[in-house]
Amino acid sequence: MTAGSLIGFIFLTYRFLEPIAEFTEVLDQTQTAVAGLRRVLGVLDIPVGPPPPAHPHPLPAGRFSIDIDEVTFSYRSRGDRDTGDGDGIVLEHVSAFIPAGQQVAVVGATGSGKTTLGRIVARFADPIAGQVRLGGVPLALVDNAELRRRMVVVGQEPFLFDDTIADNIRFARPEATRLEIEQLVESLDVGDWLETLPDGLDTRVGERGDSLSAGERQLVALLRAGVVDPDVLVLDEATSSVDALTEVRISHALTRLAEGRTTLAIAHRLSTAARADRVLVLDGGRLVEDGHHEELVAAGGTYSRLYDAWLSATTTGV
Repeated sequence: MTAGSLIGFIFLTYRFLEPIAEFTEVLDQTQTAVAGLRRVLGVLDIPVGPPPPAHPHPLPAGRFSIDIDEVTFSYRSRGDRDTGDGDGIVLEHVSAFIPAGQQVAVVGATGSGKTTLGRIVARFADPIAGQVRLGGVPLALVDNAELRRRMVVVGQEPFLFDDTIADNIRFARPEATRLEIEQLVESLDVGDWLETLPDGLDTRVGERGDSLSAGERQLVALLRAGVVDPDVLVLDEATSSVDALTEVRISHALTRLAEGRTTLAIAHRLSTAARADRVLVLDGGRLVEDGHHEELVAAGGTYSRLYDAWLSATTTGV
């Protein structure tokens, strides 16, 4: 075989094997893509929210009470709990009755279960024992759409879209008019804040609200909650990540928004608890104290110790 024939043979062999190798790589990538697609479809098939009731029961008209009856919750499965491992219990036999229109603060150390209690009342999760009743209606029998109309949750980190403040407010109720939003701004007394923004209600907030501070995002979230005009408010750490001046502004707007509404506030700063009609104190997943701020401070129990520690940290600037 001549040198030219050998070179030609090697060249033609390479040209023959190259598409076969590419085809093998395409098959490998296709198998990976199909596996990923199955996972995505599995996630999309997961129902959003709790299972809807087979026979929904309407909530009573007007404001209604919240009855938390022997609620126990664990983030582990029942099978894990049956093994005797009690470390998975987050709430244990928690009971409290909140009359219509009462403003209640839930306090406790980190890991005490206060945020979990708020999630259960909002039905982001169902208890493994006990039940929650709204206006006498078991929460599991309330239609999800009606529940979201009658109860609004304001989280610690509200999600804002890359749009104007007005459109982010209108997201909760698309049919809300510009006049209704302006009246809401006036009723919550946050017009002075909007005047500091370049375009007022038409100011764009950026992706996830990046152009606003944490406190300003909370104010938009409160306006979004107000435009729905809910009967129940669940506030999760609404003032936990803002400065003192912004906290005053948010607290003022919260006071106006909560007027006449049943309110459950997960309080990190105990100044929120001091303004509430009633304080529920959780410790290790159990309700250990229930009463007014001044009564609990004078009692010298768990709340008093939390309040003293909070005052000390606030005074020293920690």
